[in-house]
Amino acid sequence: MKFTYEAYTEMLVRLIDKGYCFANYKNWNAMERTVILRHDIDQNLEKAVMLSEVEKGLCKSATYFVLLSTNFYNIHSKESRKCIDDIIKNGGNIGLHFDEMQYSIKTEKELKECVFAEADALSRTIGVKVDTVSMHRPSQRFLSANLEFDGVINSYNEIYFKEMKYLSDSRRCWRENIDEIIEQESYKRLHILTHPFWYRESVESDLKQTLKEAMLNASLEYYDNLNDNFRNLQREIKRSEIERMIYQ
Repeated sequence: MKFTYEAYTEMLVRLIDKGYCFANYKNWNAMERTVILRHDIDQNLEKAVMLSEVEKGLCKSATYFVLLSTNFYNIHSKESRKCIDDIIKNGGNIGLHFDEMQYSIKTEKELKECVFAEADALSRTIGVKVDTVSMHRPSQRFLSANLEFDGVINSYNEIYFKEMKYLSDSRRCWRENIDEIIEQESYKRLHILTHPFWYRESVESDLKQTLKEAMLNASLEYYDNLNDNFRNLQREIKRSEIERMIYQ
């Protein structure tokens, strides 16, 4: 499958045509043929909003997992909160994307305490109860423990892998041919992980080009943010000068 919004839309339509119902982590077992759509927002909330716009009208149950401990976005900023609000308005659910590497966690008890603390912080910030967690860069130690959290669903619980066919686009690479798997109808339940960061409007680019474009765009975003907080920035350096430096 190509990493474009058009291809993603086609995938959703194929799933519907094959009789799949879009589900979440609570009701996935309530229907005959179900698919969970999971989105980990590792870098860019704006890209997540764009993917939720694609899903609007086709799917109303995808779960978007938001990172608190990241240098890429700040959930307390007005812009980030608006992005999360837009995802919810488009029908998406919000979950916690938890990075255990941000802590010196030694025990399962400590891990659970950190997860509960972040889930509560995210809930209070966005005004919506967060009751699902996905792990960011999970250690094998805690993965194999098959942890359960009181009141918070662990998307890495083995049931979502043993009872469902798991498919992921991690590192911008489908390990299996998702188009063929959907077409063959070999599995009644699918658990599909995507990262909104990889998808674009039209022509697909390779991994290197996708990363390069993201880095260049980040420079312009930094300029815009600095312009909001630095009086008369354009008198010192114009945005067009940054653009010339980037695209020359």
